[in-house]
Amino acid sequence: MSARKRVGFIGLGLMGSGMARNILARGFPLTVLAHRNRQPVDELVSRGAQEASTAADLARQSDVVIICVTGSLQVEDVLTRQGGLLEGVHPGLVVVDASTADPGFAERAEAMVRERGGVYVDAPVNRTPKEAAEGRLNVLIGGDAAVVEQLRPVLEAYSETIHHLGPVGSGHKAKLIHNFIAQGNAVVLAEAFATASKVGLDLRAFADLCRLSGAHSKTFDRLVPFVLEGDDSNQKFTLRNVVKDMRAYAHLAEMASVTAFAAQSIYQTYVLATALGHGDKYVAHLFDVLGEVNGTRVRAD
Repeated sequence: MSARKRVGFIGLGLMGSGMARNILARGFPLTVLAHRNRQPVDELVSRGAQEASTAADLARQSDVVIICVTGSLQVEDVLTRQGGLLEGVHPGLVVVDASTADPGFAERAEAMVRERGGVYVDAPVNRTPKEAAEGRLNVLIGGDAAVVEQLRPVLEAYSETIHHLGPVGSGHKAKLIHNFIAQGNAVVLAEAFATASKVGLDLRAFADLCRLSGAHSKTFDRLVPFVLEGDDSNQKFTLRNVVKDMRAYAHLAEMASVTAFAAQSIYQTYVLATALGHGDKYVAHLFDVLGEVNGTRVRAD
């Protein structure tokens, strides 16, 4: 795919704004769509991007459209609302769904886009807004291999690695399973550190020994600084959004007739965190939730 292919971007949140900046920096003509927050739109326009008035208008001006919104409901709204993306789909347009979405929805979206002459792939991303800004995300993509290769120069603008997992829907499946592992690890860490606090361990010393053994992980490095220093910025993802992802993972396991004992426990832990009023806080605040439930303060002195 030529570096001059026109790219449209919908969803300029914490992840999407960094992705879009890197696409523009790589020389791709970029068109963006405003939602609630104009700051990233104004910034990108000041750097040379164009602004579309509707998703349909954005599609008409683009060869590739990337959608990076919360989940399947929001993607469906982008596609089907009045003035939505489907109204502007033209032959050859490639729609890239970079949200964390329902794999079943991917099949429906692919059919809707294909009916209008376009091509759909699902390509969610791993890592955090920091890596999005640095152009170092991991792309998990499902779709036709030839289309993936055509997209590669665009995807490389914001990624460090690109992983083709299989046909349409495979990217979303891999993302949900990956998130189950990572967010399950967060629950284990929060429970473990709540126990360590309750039994009177020095949490700094306990964290030090965990770093030397099998208890250590990327999730540990992102979340434990909250216990030690009060820094919740290493995983900017809300507890409410984790509920959505864990519900979707549990449904995926159910459809595959796979046991999901741990999944239900993890899912309900995040439901509890949201019910207790922490839903709009980042994942690291799970340590506070488990501390509240167990009558202890999970913070290093």
